[in-house]
Amino acid sequence: MASPFEHYVAPARARPGLWRLFLGIGMIVAGWFLWTVLVMSGFVLWRMSAGDPVPLALDALKGFVASKSPAAVIFQLLTFAGIWPAVWVTMRLLHRQTLGSLLSPEGRIRWGEFMGGAGIAVGFWAITIIIGGAVVGLPERTGLSFGAWAAAFLPLLVLVFFQASAEELVFRGYLLQQLAARWRSPAIWAALPGFLFGLAHYSNGAALGIGIHYVAVTTLFGLAAAALVWRTGSLAAAMGLHTAMNMFSLSGIGLEGIIEGTQLYLYDGALAKVLFMADGLSTLAILLFVLSPLCPFRERETVT
Repeated sequence: MASPFEHYVAPARARPGLWRLFLGIGMIVAGWFLWTVLVMSGFVLWRMSAGDPVPLALDALKGFVASKSPAAVIFQLLTFAGIWPAVWVTMRLLHRQTLGSLLSPEGRIRWGEFMGGAGIAVGFWAITIIIGGAVVGLPERTGLSFGAWAAAFLPLLVLVFFQASAEELVFRGYLLQQLAARWRSPAIWAALPGFLFGLAHYSNGAALGIGIHYVAVTTLFGLAAAALVWRTGSLAAAMGLHTAMNMFSLSGIGLEGIIEGTQLYLYDGALAKVLFMADGLSTLAILLFVLSPLCPFRERETVT
């Protein structure tokens, strides 16, 4: 008999050599990098086919990525799609596991839990908007027309799902599962991937002087997502939480200076520190809620 979490971690116990974990991380990062280069090369080749020499094509790529347009945001999200095949190859070749073993013991996404995680995100944003509105007021309407926003919404939703789920696949799937197969302490299998996840987001807020704040909030988020995996024995709820949160910040209300171009409303970048404090409180509330008896997901019942 084992808990749902133990059942989730079990496949990783078959090949516990620590070298596999380090090599696997390298393979995933390399696969993601190669896919990103391929996507960007496609843009450069497209510009070259229109007559641009290589230097001008590269300048056009830089300008496009920095353009704060819906197309630029969608283009950046597309680079995350390469994480999925990178993880698949790593699991098959290095660990002799299926990609599905990172999703759940059944080898699939539990869509009910996915929607439950998304529901928690809705509550998160409701709390954040209330706190933010009370402290700094309401955000300002962007110049993006509703028609352009609607046209970008569906491709944005699809790519946000792949981006957010890919990050969960790596940090709360691969890393968490491999670490939990070797160490039982959540200080290792939950906190370490959470901190690495936060550290990976430092650059997102560095230009606004909130890099450390960004790391703190995203680390808290990583702990909340890990708690969902522990609670459910599945990656689905964490994927739903992450997807819904990113979708709201990229299509609804965002912060000036952090991935702009697809939002209807933006807060002034000067308010970043105050808003991230509100985000931190809301994220802490999510973590405590998931760990509490009030969490709607099933308790740690045993499974065979």
